[in-house]
Amino acid sequence: MTIYQKKSGLPFILLTGLFPLVILPMSLAFPIRSVAEQKKRGVTVVDAIEMTRWAEPDDFSSGPRDSIGLFSPDGRQFVIVLKKGNVELNTNEYSILLFRTKEAFQEPRPRVLLTMSSSTNREAIRDVKWLSDSKTLVFLGANPGQTPEVYSLNVDTSRLTKLTRHPTSVTSFDISEDGSEIVFEADSPPVRILDTEQTRRRGIVITTQYASDLLIGDCNDVQKSGATYEQLFVQRRGKRPSRVATLDFIRDDLPLSMSPNGRYAVLPVYLAKVPGSWSEFEDKLLHPYIIAAQEPGKPSNVLQYMLLDTKSLRIAPLLDAPISWHNNGLSWIQAGTSVVLSGTYLPLDVVGSADLETRKKYAFVAEVNVASGKITEISHEGLRVAGWDEKSRTLALADGTGALRETYEETNSVWARVKPARHSKSGSDALEVRLEQDLNTPPRIFVLDSETRRRKLLLDLNPQFDHIQFGKVEAVRWVATDGHEVVGGLYLPPNYAPGMRYPLVIQTHGFDDSRFWIEGPYTSAFAAQPLAALGFVVLQVGGSSRAGEDAEYADTPEEAPRQMAAYEGAIDYLEGRGLIDRSRVGIIGFSRTVFYVEYALTHSKYQFVAATVADGFDGGYVNSILWGGQKENYSSVIGGPPVGASLASWLINSPGFNLDKIRAAVRIEYYGATGPLAGWQMFSGLSQLGKTVEFLWLPFGTHVLVKPWDRLTSEQGNVDWFAFWLKGEEFRTKWNARQYDRWEQLRVVRNRISDVPVGK
Repeated sequence: MTIYQKKSGLPFILLTGLFPLVILPMSLAFPIRSVAEQKKRGVTVVDAIEMTRWAEPDDFSSGPRDSIGLFSPDGRQFVIVLKKGNVELNTNEYSILLFRTKEAFQEPRPRVLLTMSSSTNREAIRDVKWLSDSKTLVFLGANPGQTPEVYSLNVDTSRLTKLTRHPTSVTSFDISEDGSEIVFEADSPPVRILDTEQTRRRGIVITTQYASDLLIGDCNDVQKSGATYEQLFVQRRGKRPSRVATLDFIRDDLPLSMSPNGRYAVLPVYLAKVPGSWSEFEDKLLHPYIIAAQEPGKPSNVLQYMLLDTKSLRIAPLLDAPISWHNNGLSWIQAGTSVVLSGTYLPLDVVGSADLETRKKYAFVAEVNVASGKITEISHEGLRVAGWDEKSRTLALADGTGALRETYEETNSVWARVKPARHSKSGSDALEVRLEQDLNTPPRIFVLDSETRRRKLLLDLNPQFDHIQFGKVEAVRWVATDGHEVVGGLYLPPNYAPGMRYPLVIQTHGFDDSRFWIEGPYTSAFAAQPLAALGFVVLQVGGSSRAGEDAEYADTPEEAPRQMAAYEGAIDYLEGRGLIDRSRVGIIGFSRTVFYVEYALTHSKYQFVAATVADGFDGGYVNSILWGGQKENYSSVIGGPPVGASLASWLINSPGFNLDKIRAAVRIEYYGATGPLAGWQMFSGLSQLGKTVEFLWLPFGTHVLVKPWDRLTSEQGNVDWFAFWLKGEEFRTKWNARQYDRWEQLRVVRNRISDVPVGK
């Protein structure tokens, strides 16, 4: 490690390890933490990576939680799982903390039951559950060098027991209340497709394979770096696991839920064959995938709930209907004899035109008796299951943000909307463990007595933040250039001076005014607070054309123009407030918003000096050919397939055919085994045109980056990229000199061929 001085005089430290950058490697610098600092310092990317967080998967999309403490069945104790990154070791560390309920308001010191670390893209500890004995925790866990397995932990004796011993990684599981039955998913065994006698004798016949599958070949460690399809098993206590045969496709990022008695399990699958009758469902986003031509051996993009009988190992559809893409959830009720589902359509075998039309149009919350298949409708108001209270026999439903909206009570198989139960609570029933945060307040954990309203801080997750000066964040609204209203989050520099105009970086793909975010909604490419610390105004653009009020524009040629108008309106709005210098604007696209950003770079009259597009759908011709399973999506956003009469639409609308119009310095990031292919049209096209472009590939990164070095490479790389192009600032050392040498060369070429001002 090497310590050096930044222009501001603050000490910096360099991580000298090499990162797996196959195209354009990069060394990165980050500020050192000094307890001796008398003055608050600016936030860094390392602060974001090493921030302690509640270890809830998919935290962004799940919405706020009312209670995060996992209470034992007897209510006497509860656990909280926390996580944080370790940049030095390139691991993510997870810990299970135990609290005694009766001590919650008495300055309790948590007992750390277990700490495990992950050196992969998977969690070190996941899906923690109590067994009915109130002393046994069960979870999915692994340490570096190990494959994930299901473990039990006795909280009294600290005895750790491995419950599964599978030859491949166990990726998801659930267990009966008494621990006698386990259902789990595991990676498929590696399959060689190139280095085989059959291939040497007869070659490979190309049918439905993607080009990326063939290029990956036998590199199964690379194949497992991203989302894969899993095998399903049932294991009884004292017995070997039995595999459940299915023709459909199982993913470990989808829920797997066993009934409390272990008799059944419910899980969504991607269908191998979508029933033709489902074309009558009127879900705008789902319908193109329902009617799409099926490719043998390939999963559709349509989900259906399946019911697994753990005794017979038979798996069959729970409902003859697809699952919506919104408000999905499930909860077992009635001691496991029924399951309540949300975000699912219902079968169209009803009598009466009114009922039939309702089922065609709306996804429901509904109860399904798993033995008889009887369906009881509860609601079709766009709500999701939030929880079942066995004592009051009430079902809580929440909206898309996680806020509780309605309560239903079941009496004699009839559901009725009621007011939330107000029966007297005591002890653990009255105790809630809450994660509280807002735009400018880091998350902390509080305990609350719901009867007395007594409230106390239980854990300050990040006391080190007291020594860091964060930029102020505010929720803002503006009008897009096409007239629609947009919401977002505005990050100001910590030492913001009114009247000074700052460079702007626009971060796309979402904003939540209830969350404290250092990076943004995702950990890939975004770095809002570290950018603000260097004197940038950062704007996170809320919403997407694929959700909310913009849903009607999804998968149409209007999807990208509508988002471009939002970015243009943001520039006008912030300039009107006197906050930004509109000649120094950068923009970052991730996932779906890669398409929006590339469209803006090629179609907007507004000026962007620098941009990053990270691991996403690009609306490009090359990718539409490589991944034909998404061809309906490409065709729908461009205006038809890239042949015949609609070819003209591609020449007009697809960014890849308009690269000559780009004037920004473009940083391309792609992750996982297919990364070079996915980003190649943009990279090759801009390179041939002599444009300013850099391509970063993280071959073992996931779509949402997880491992600390991957996050550091992406996030810090973007901080450096925008500081260089928008402010002319460098943080040069012997470790990152090659990065700046490349960029200096790019700037010489850029200044020679472009009239766009760049950092001096």
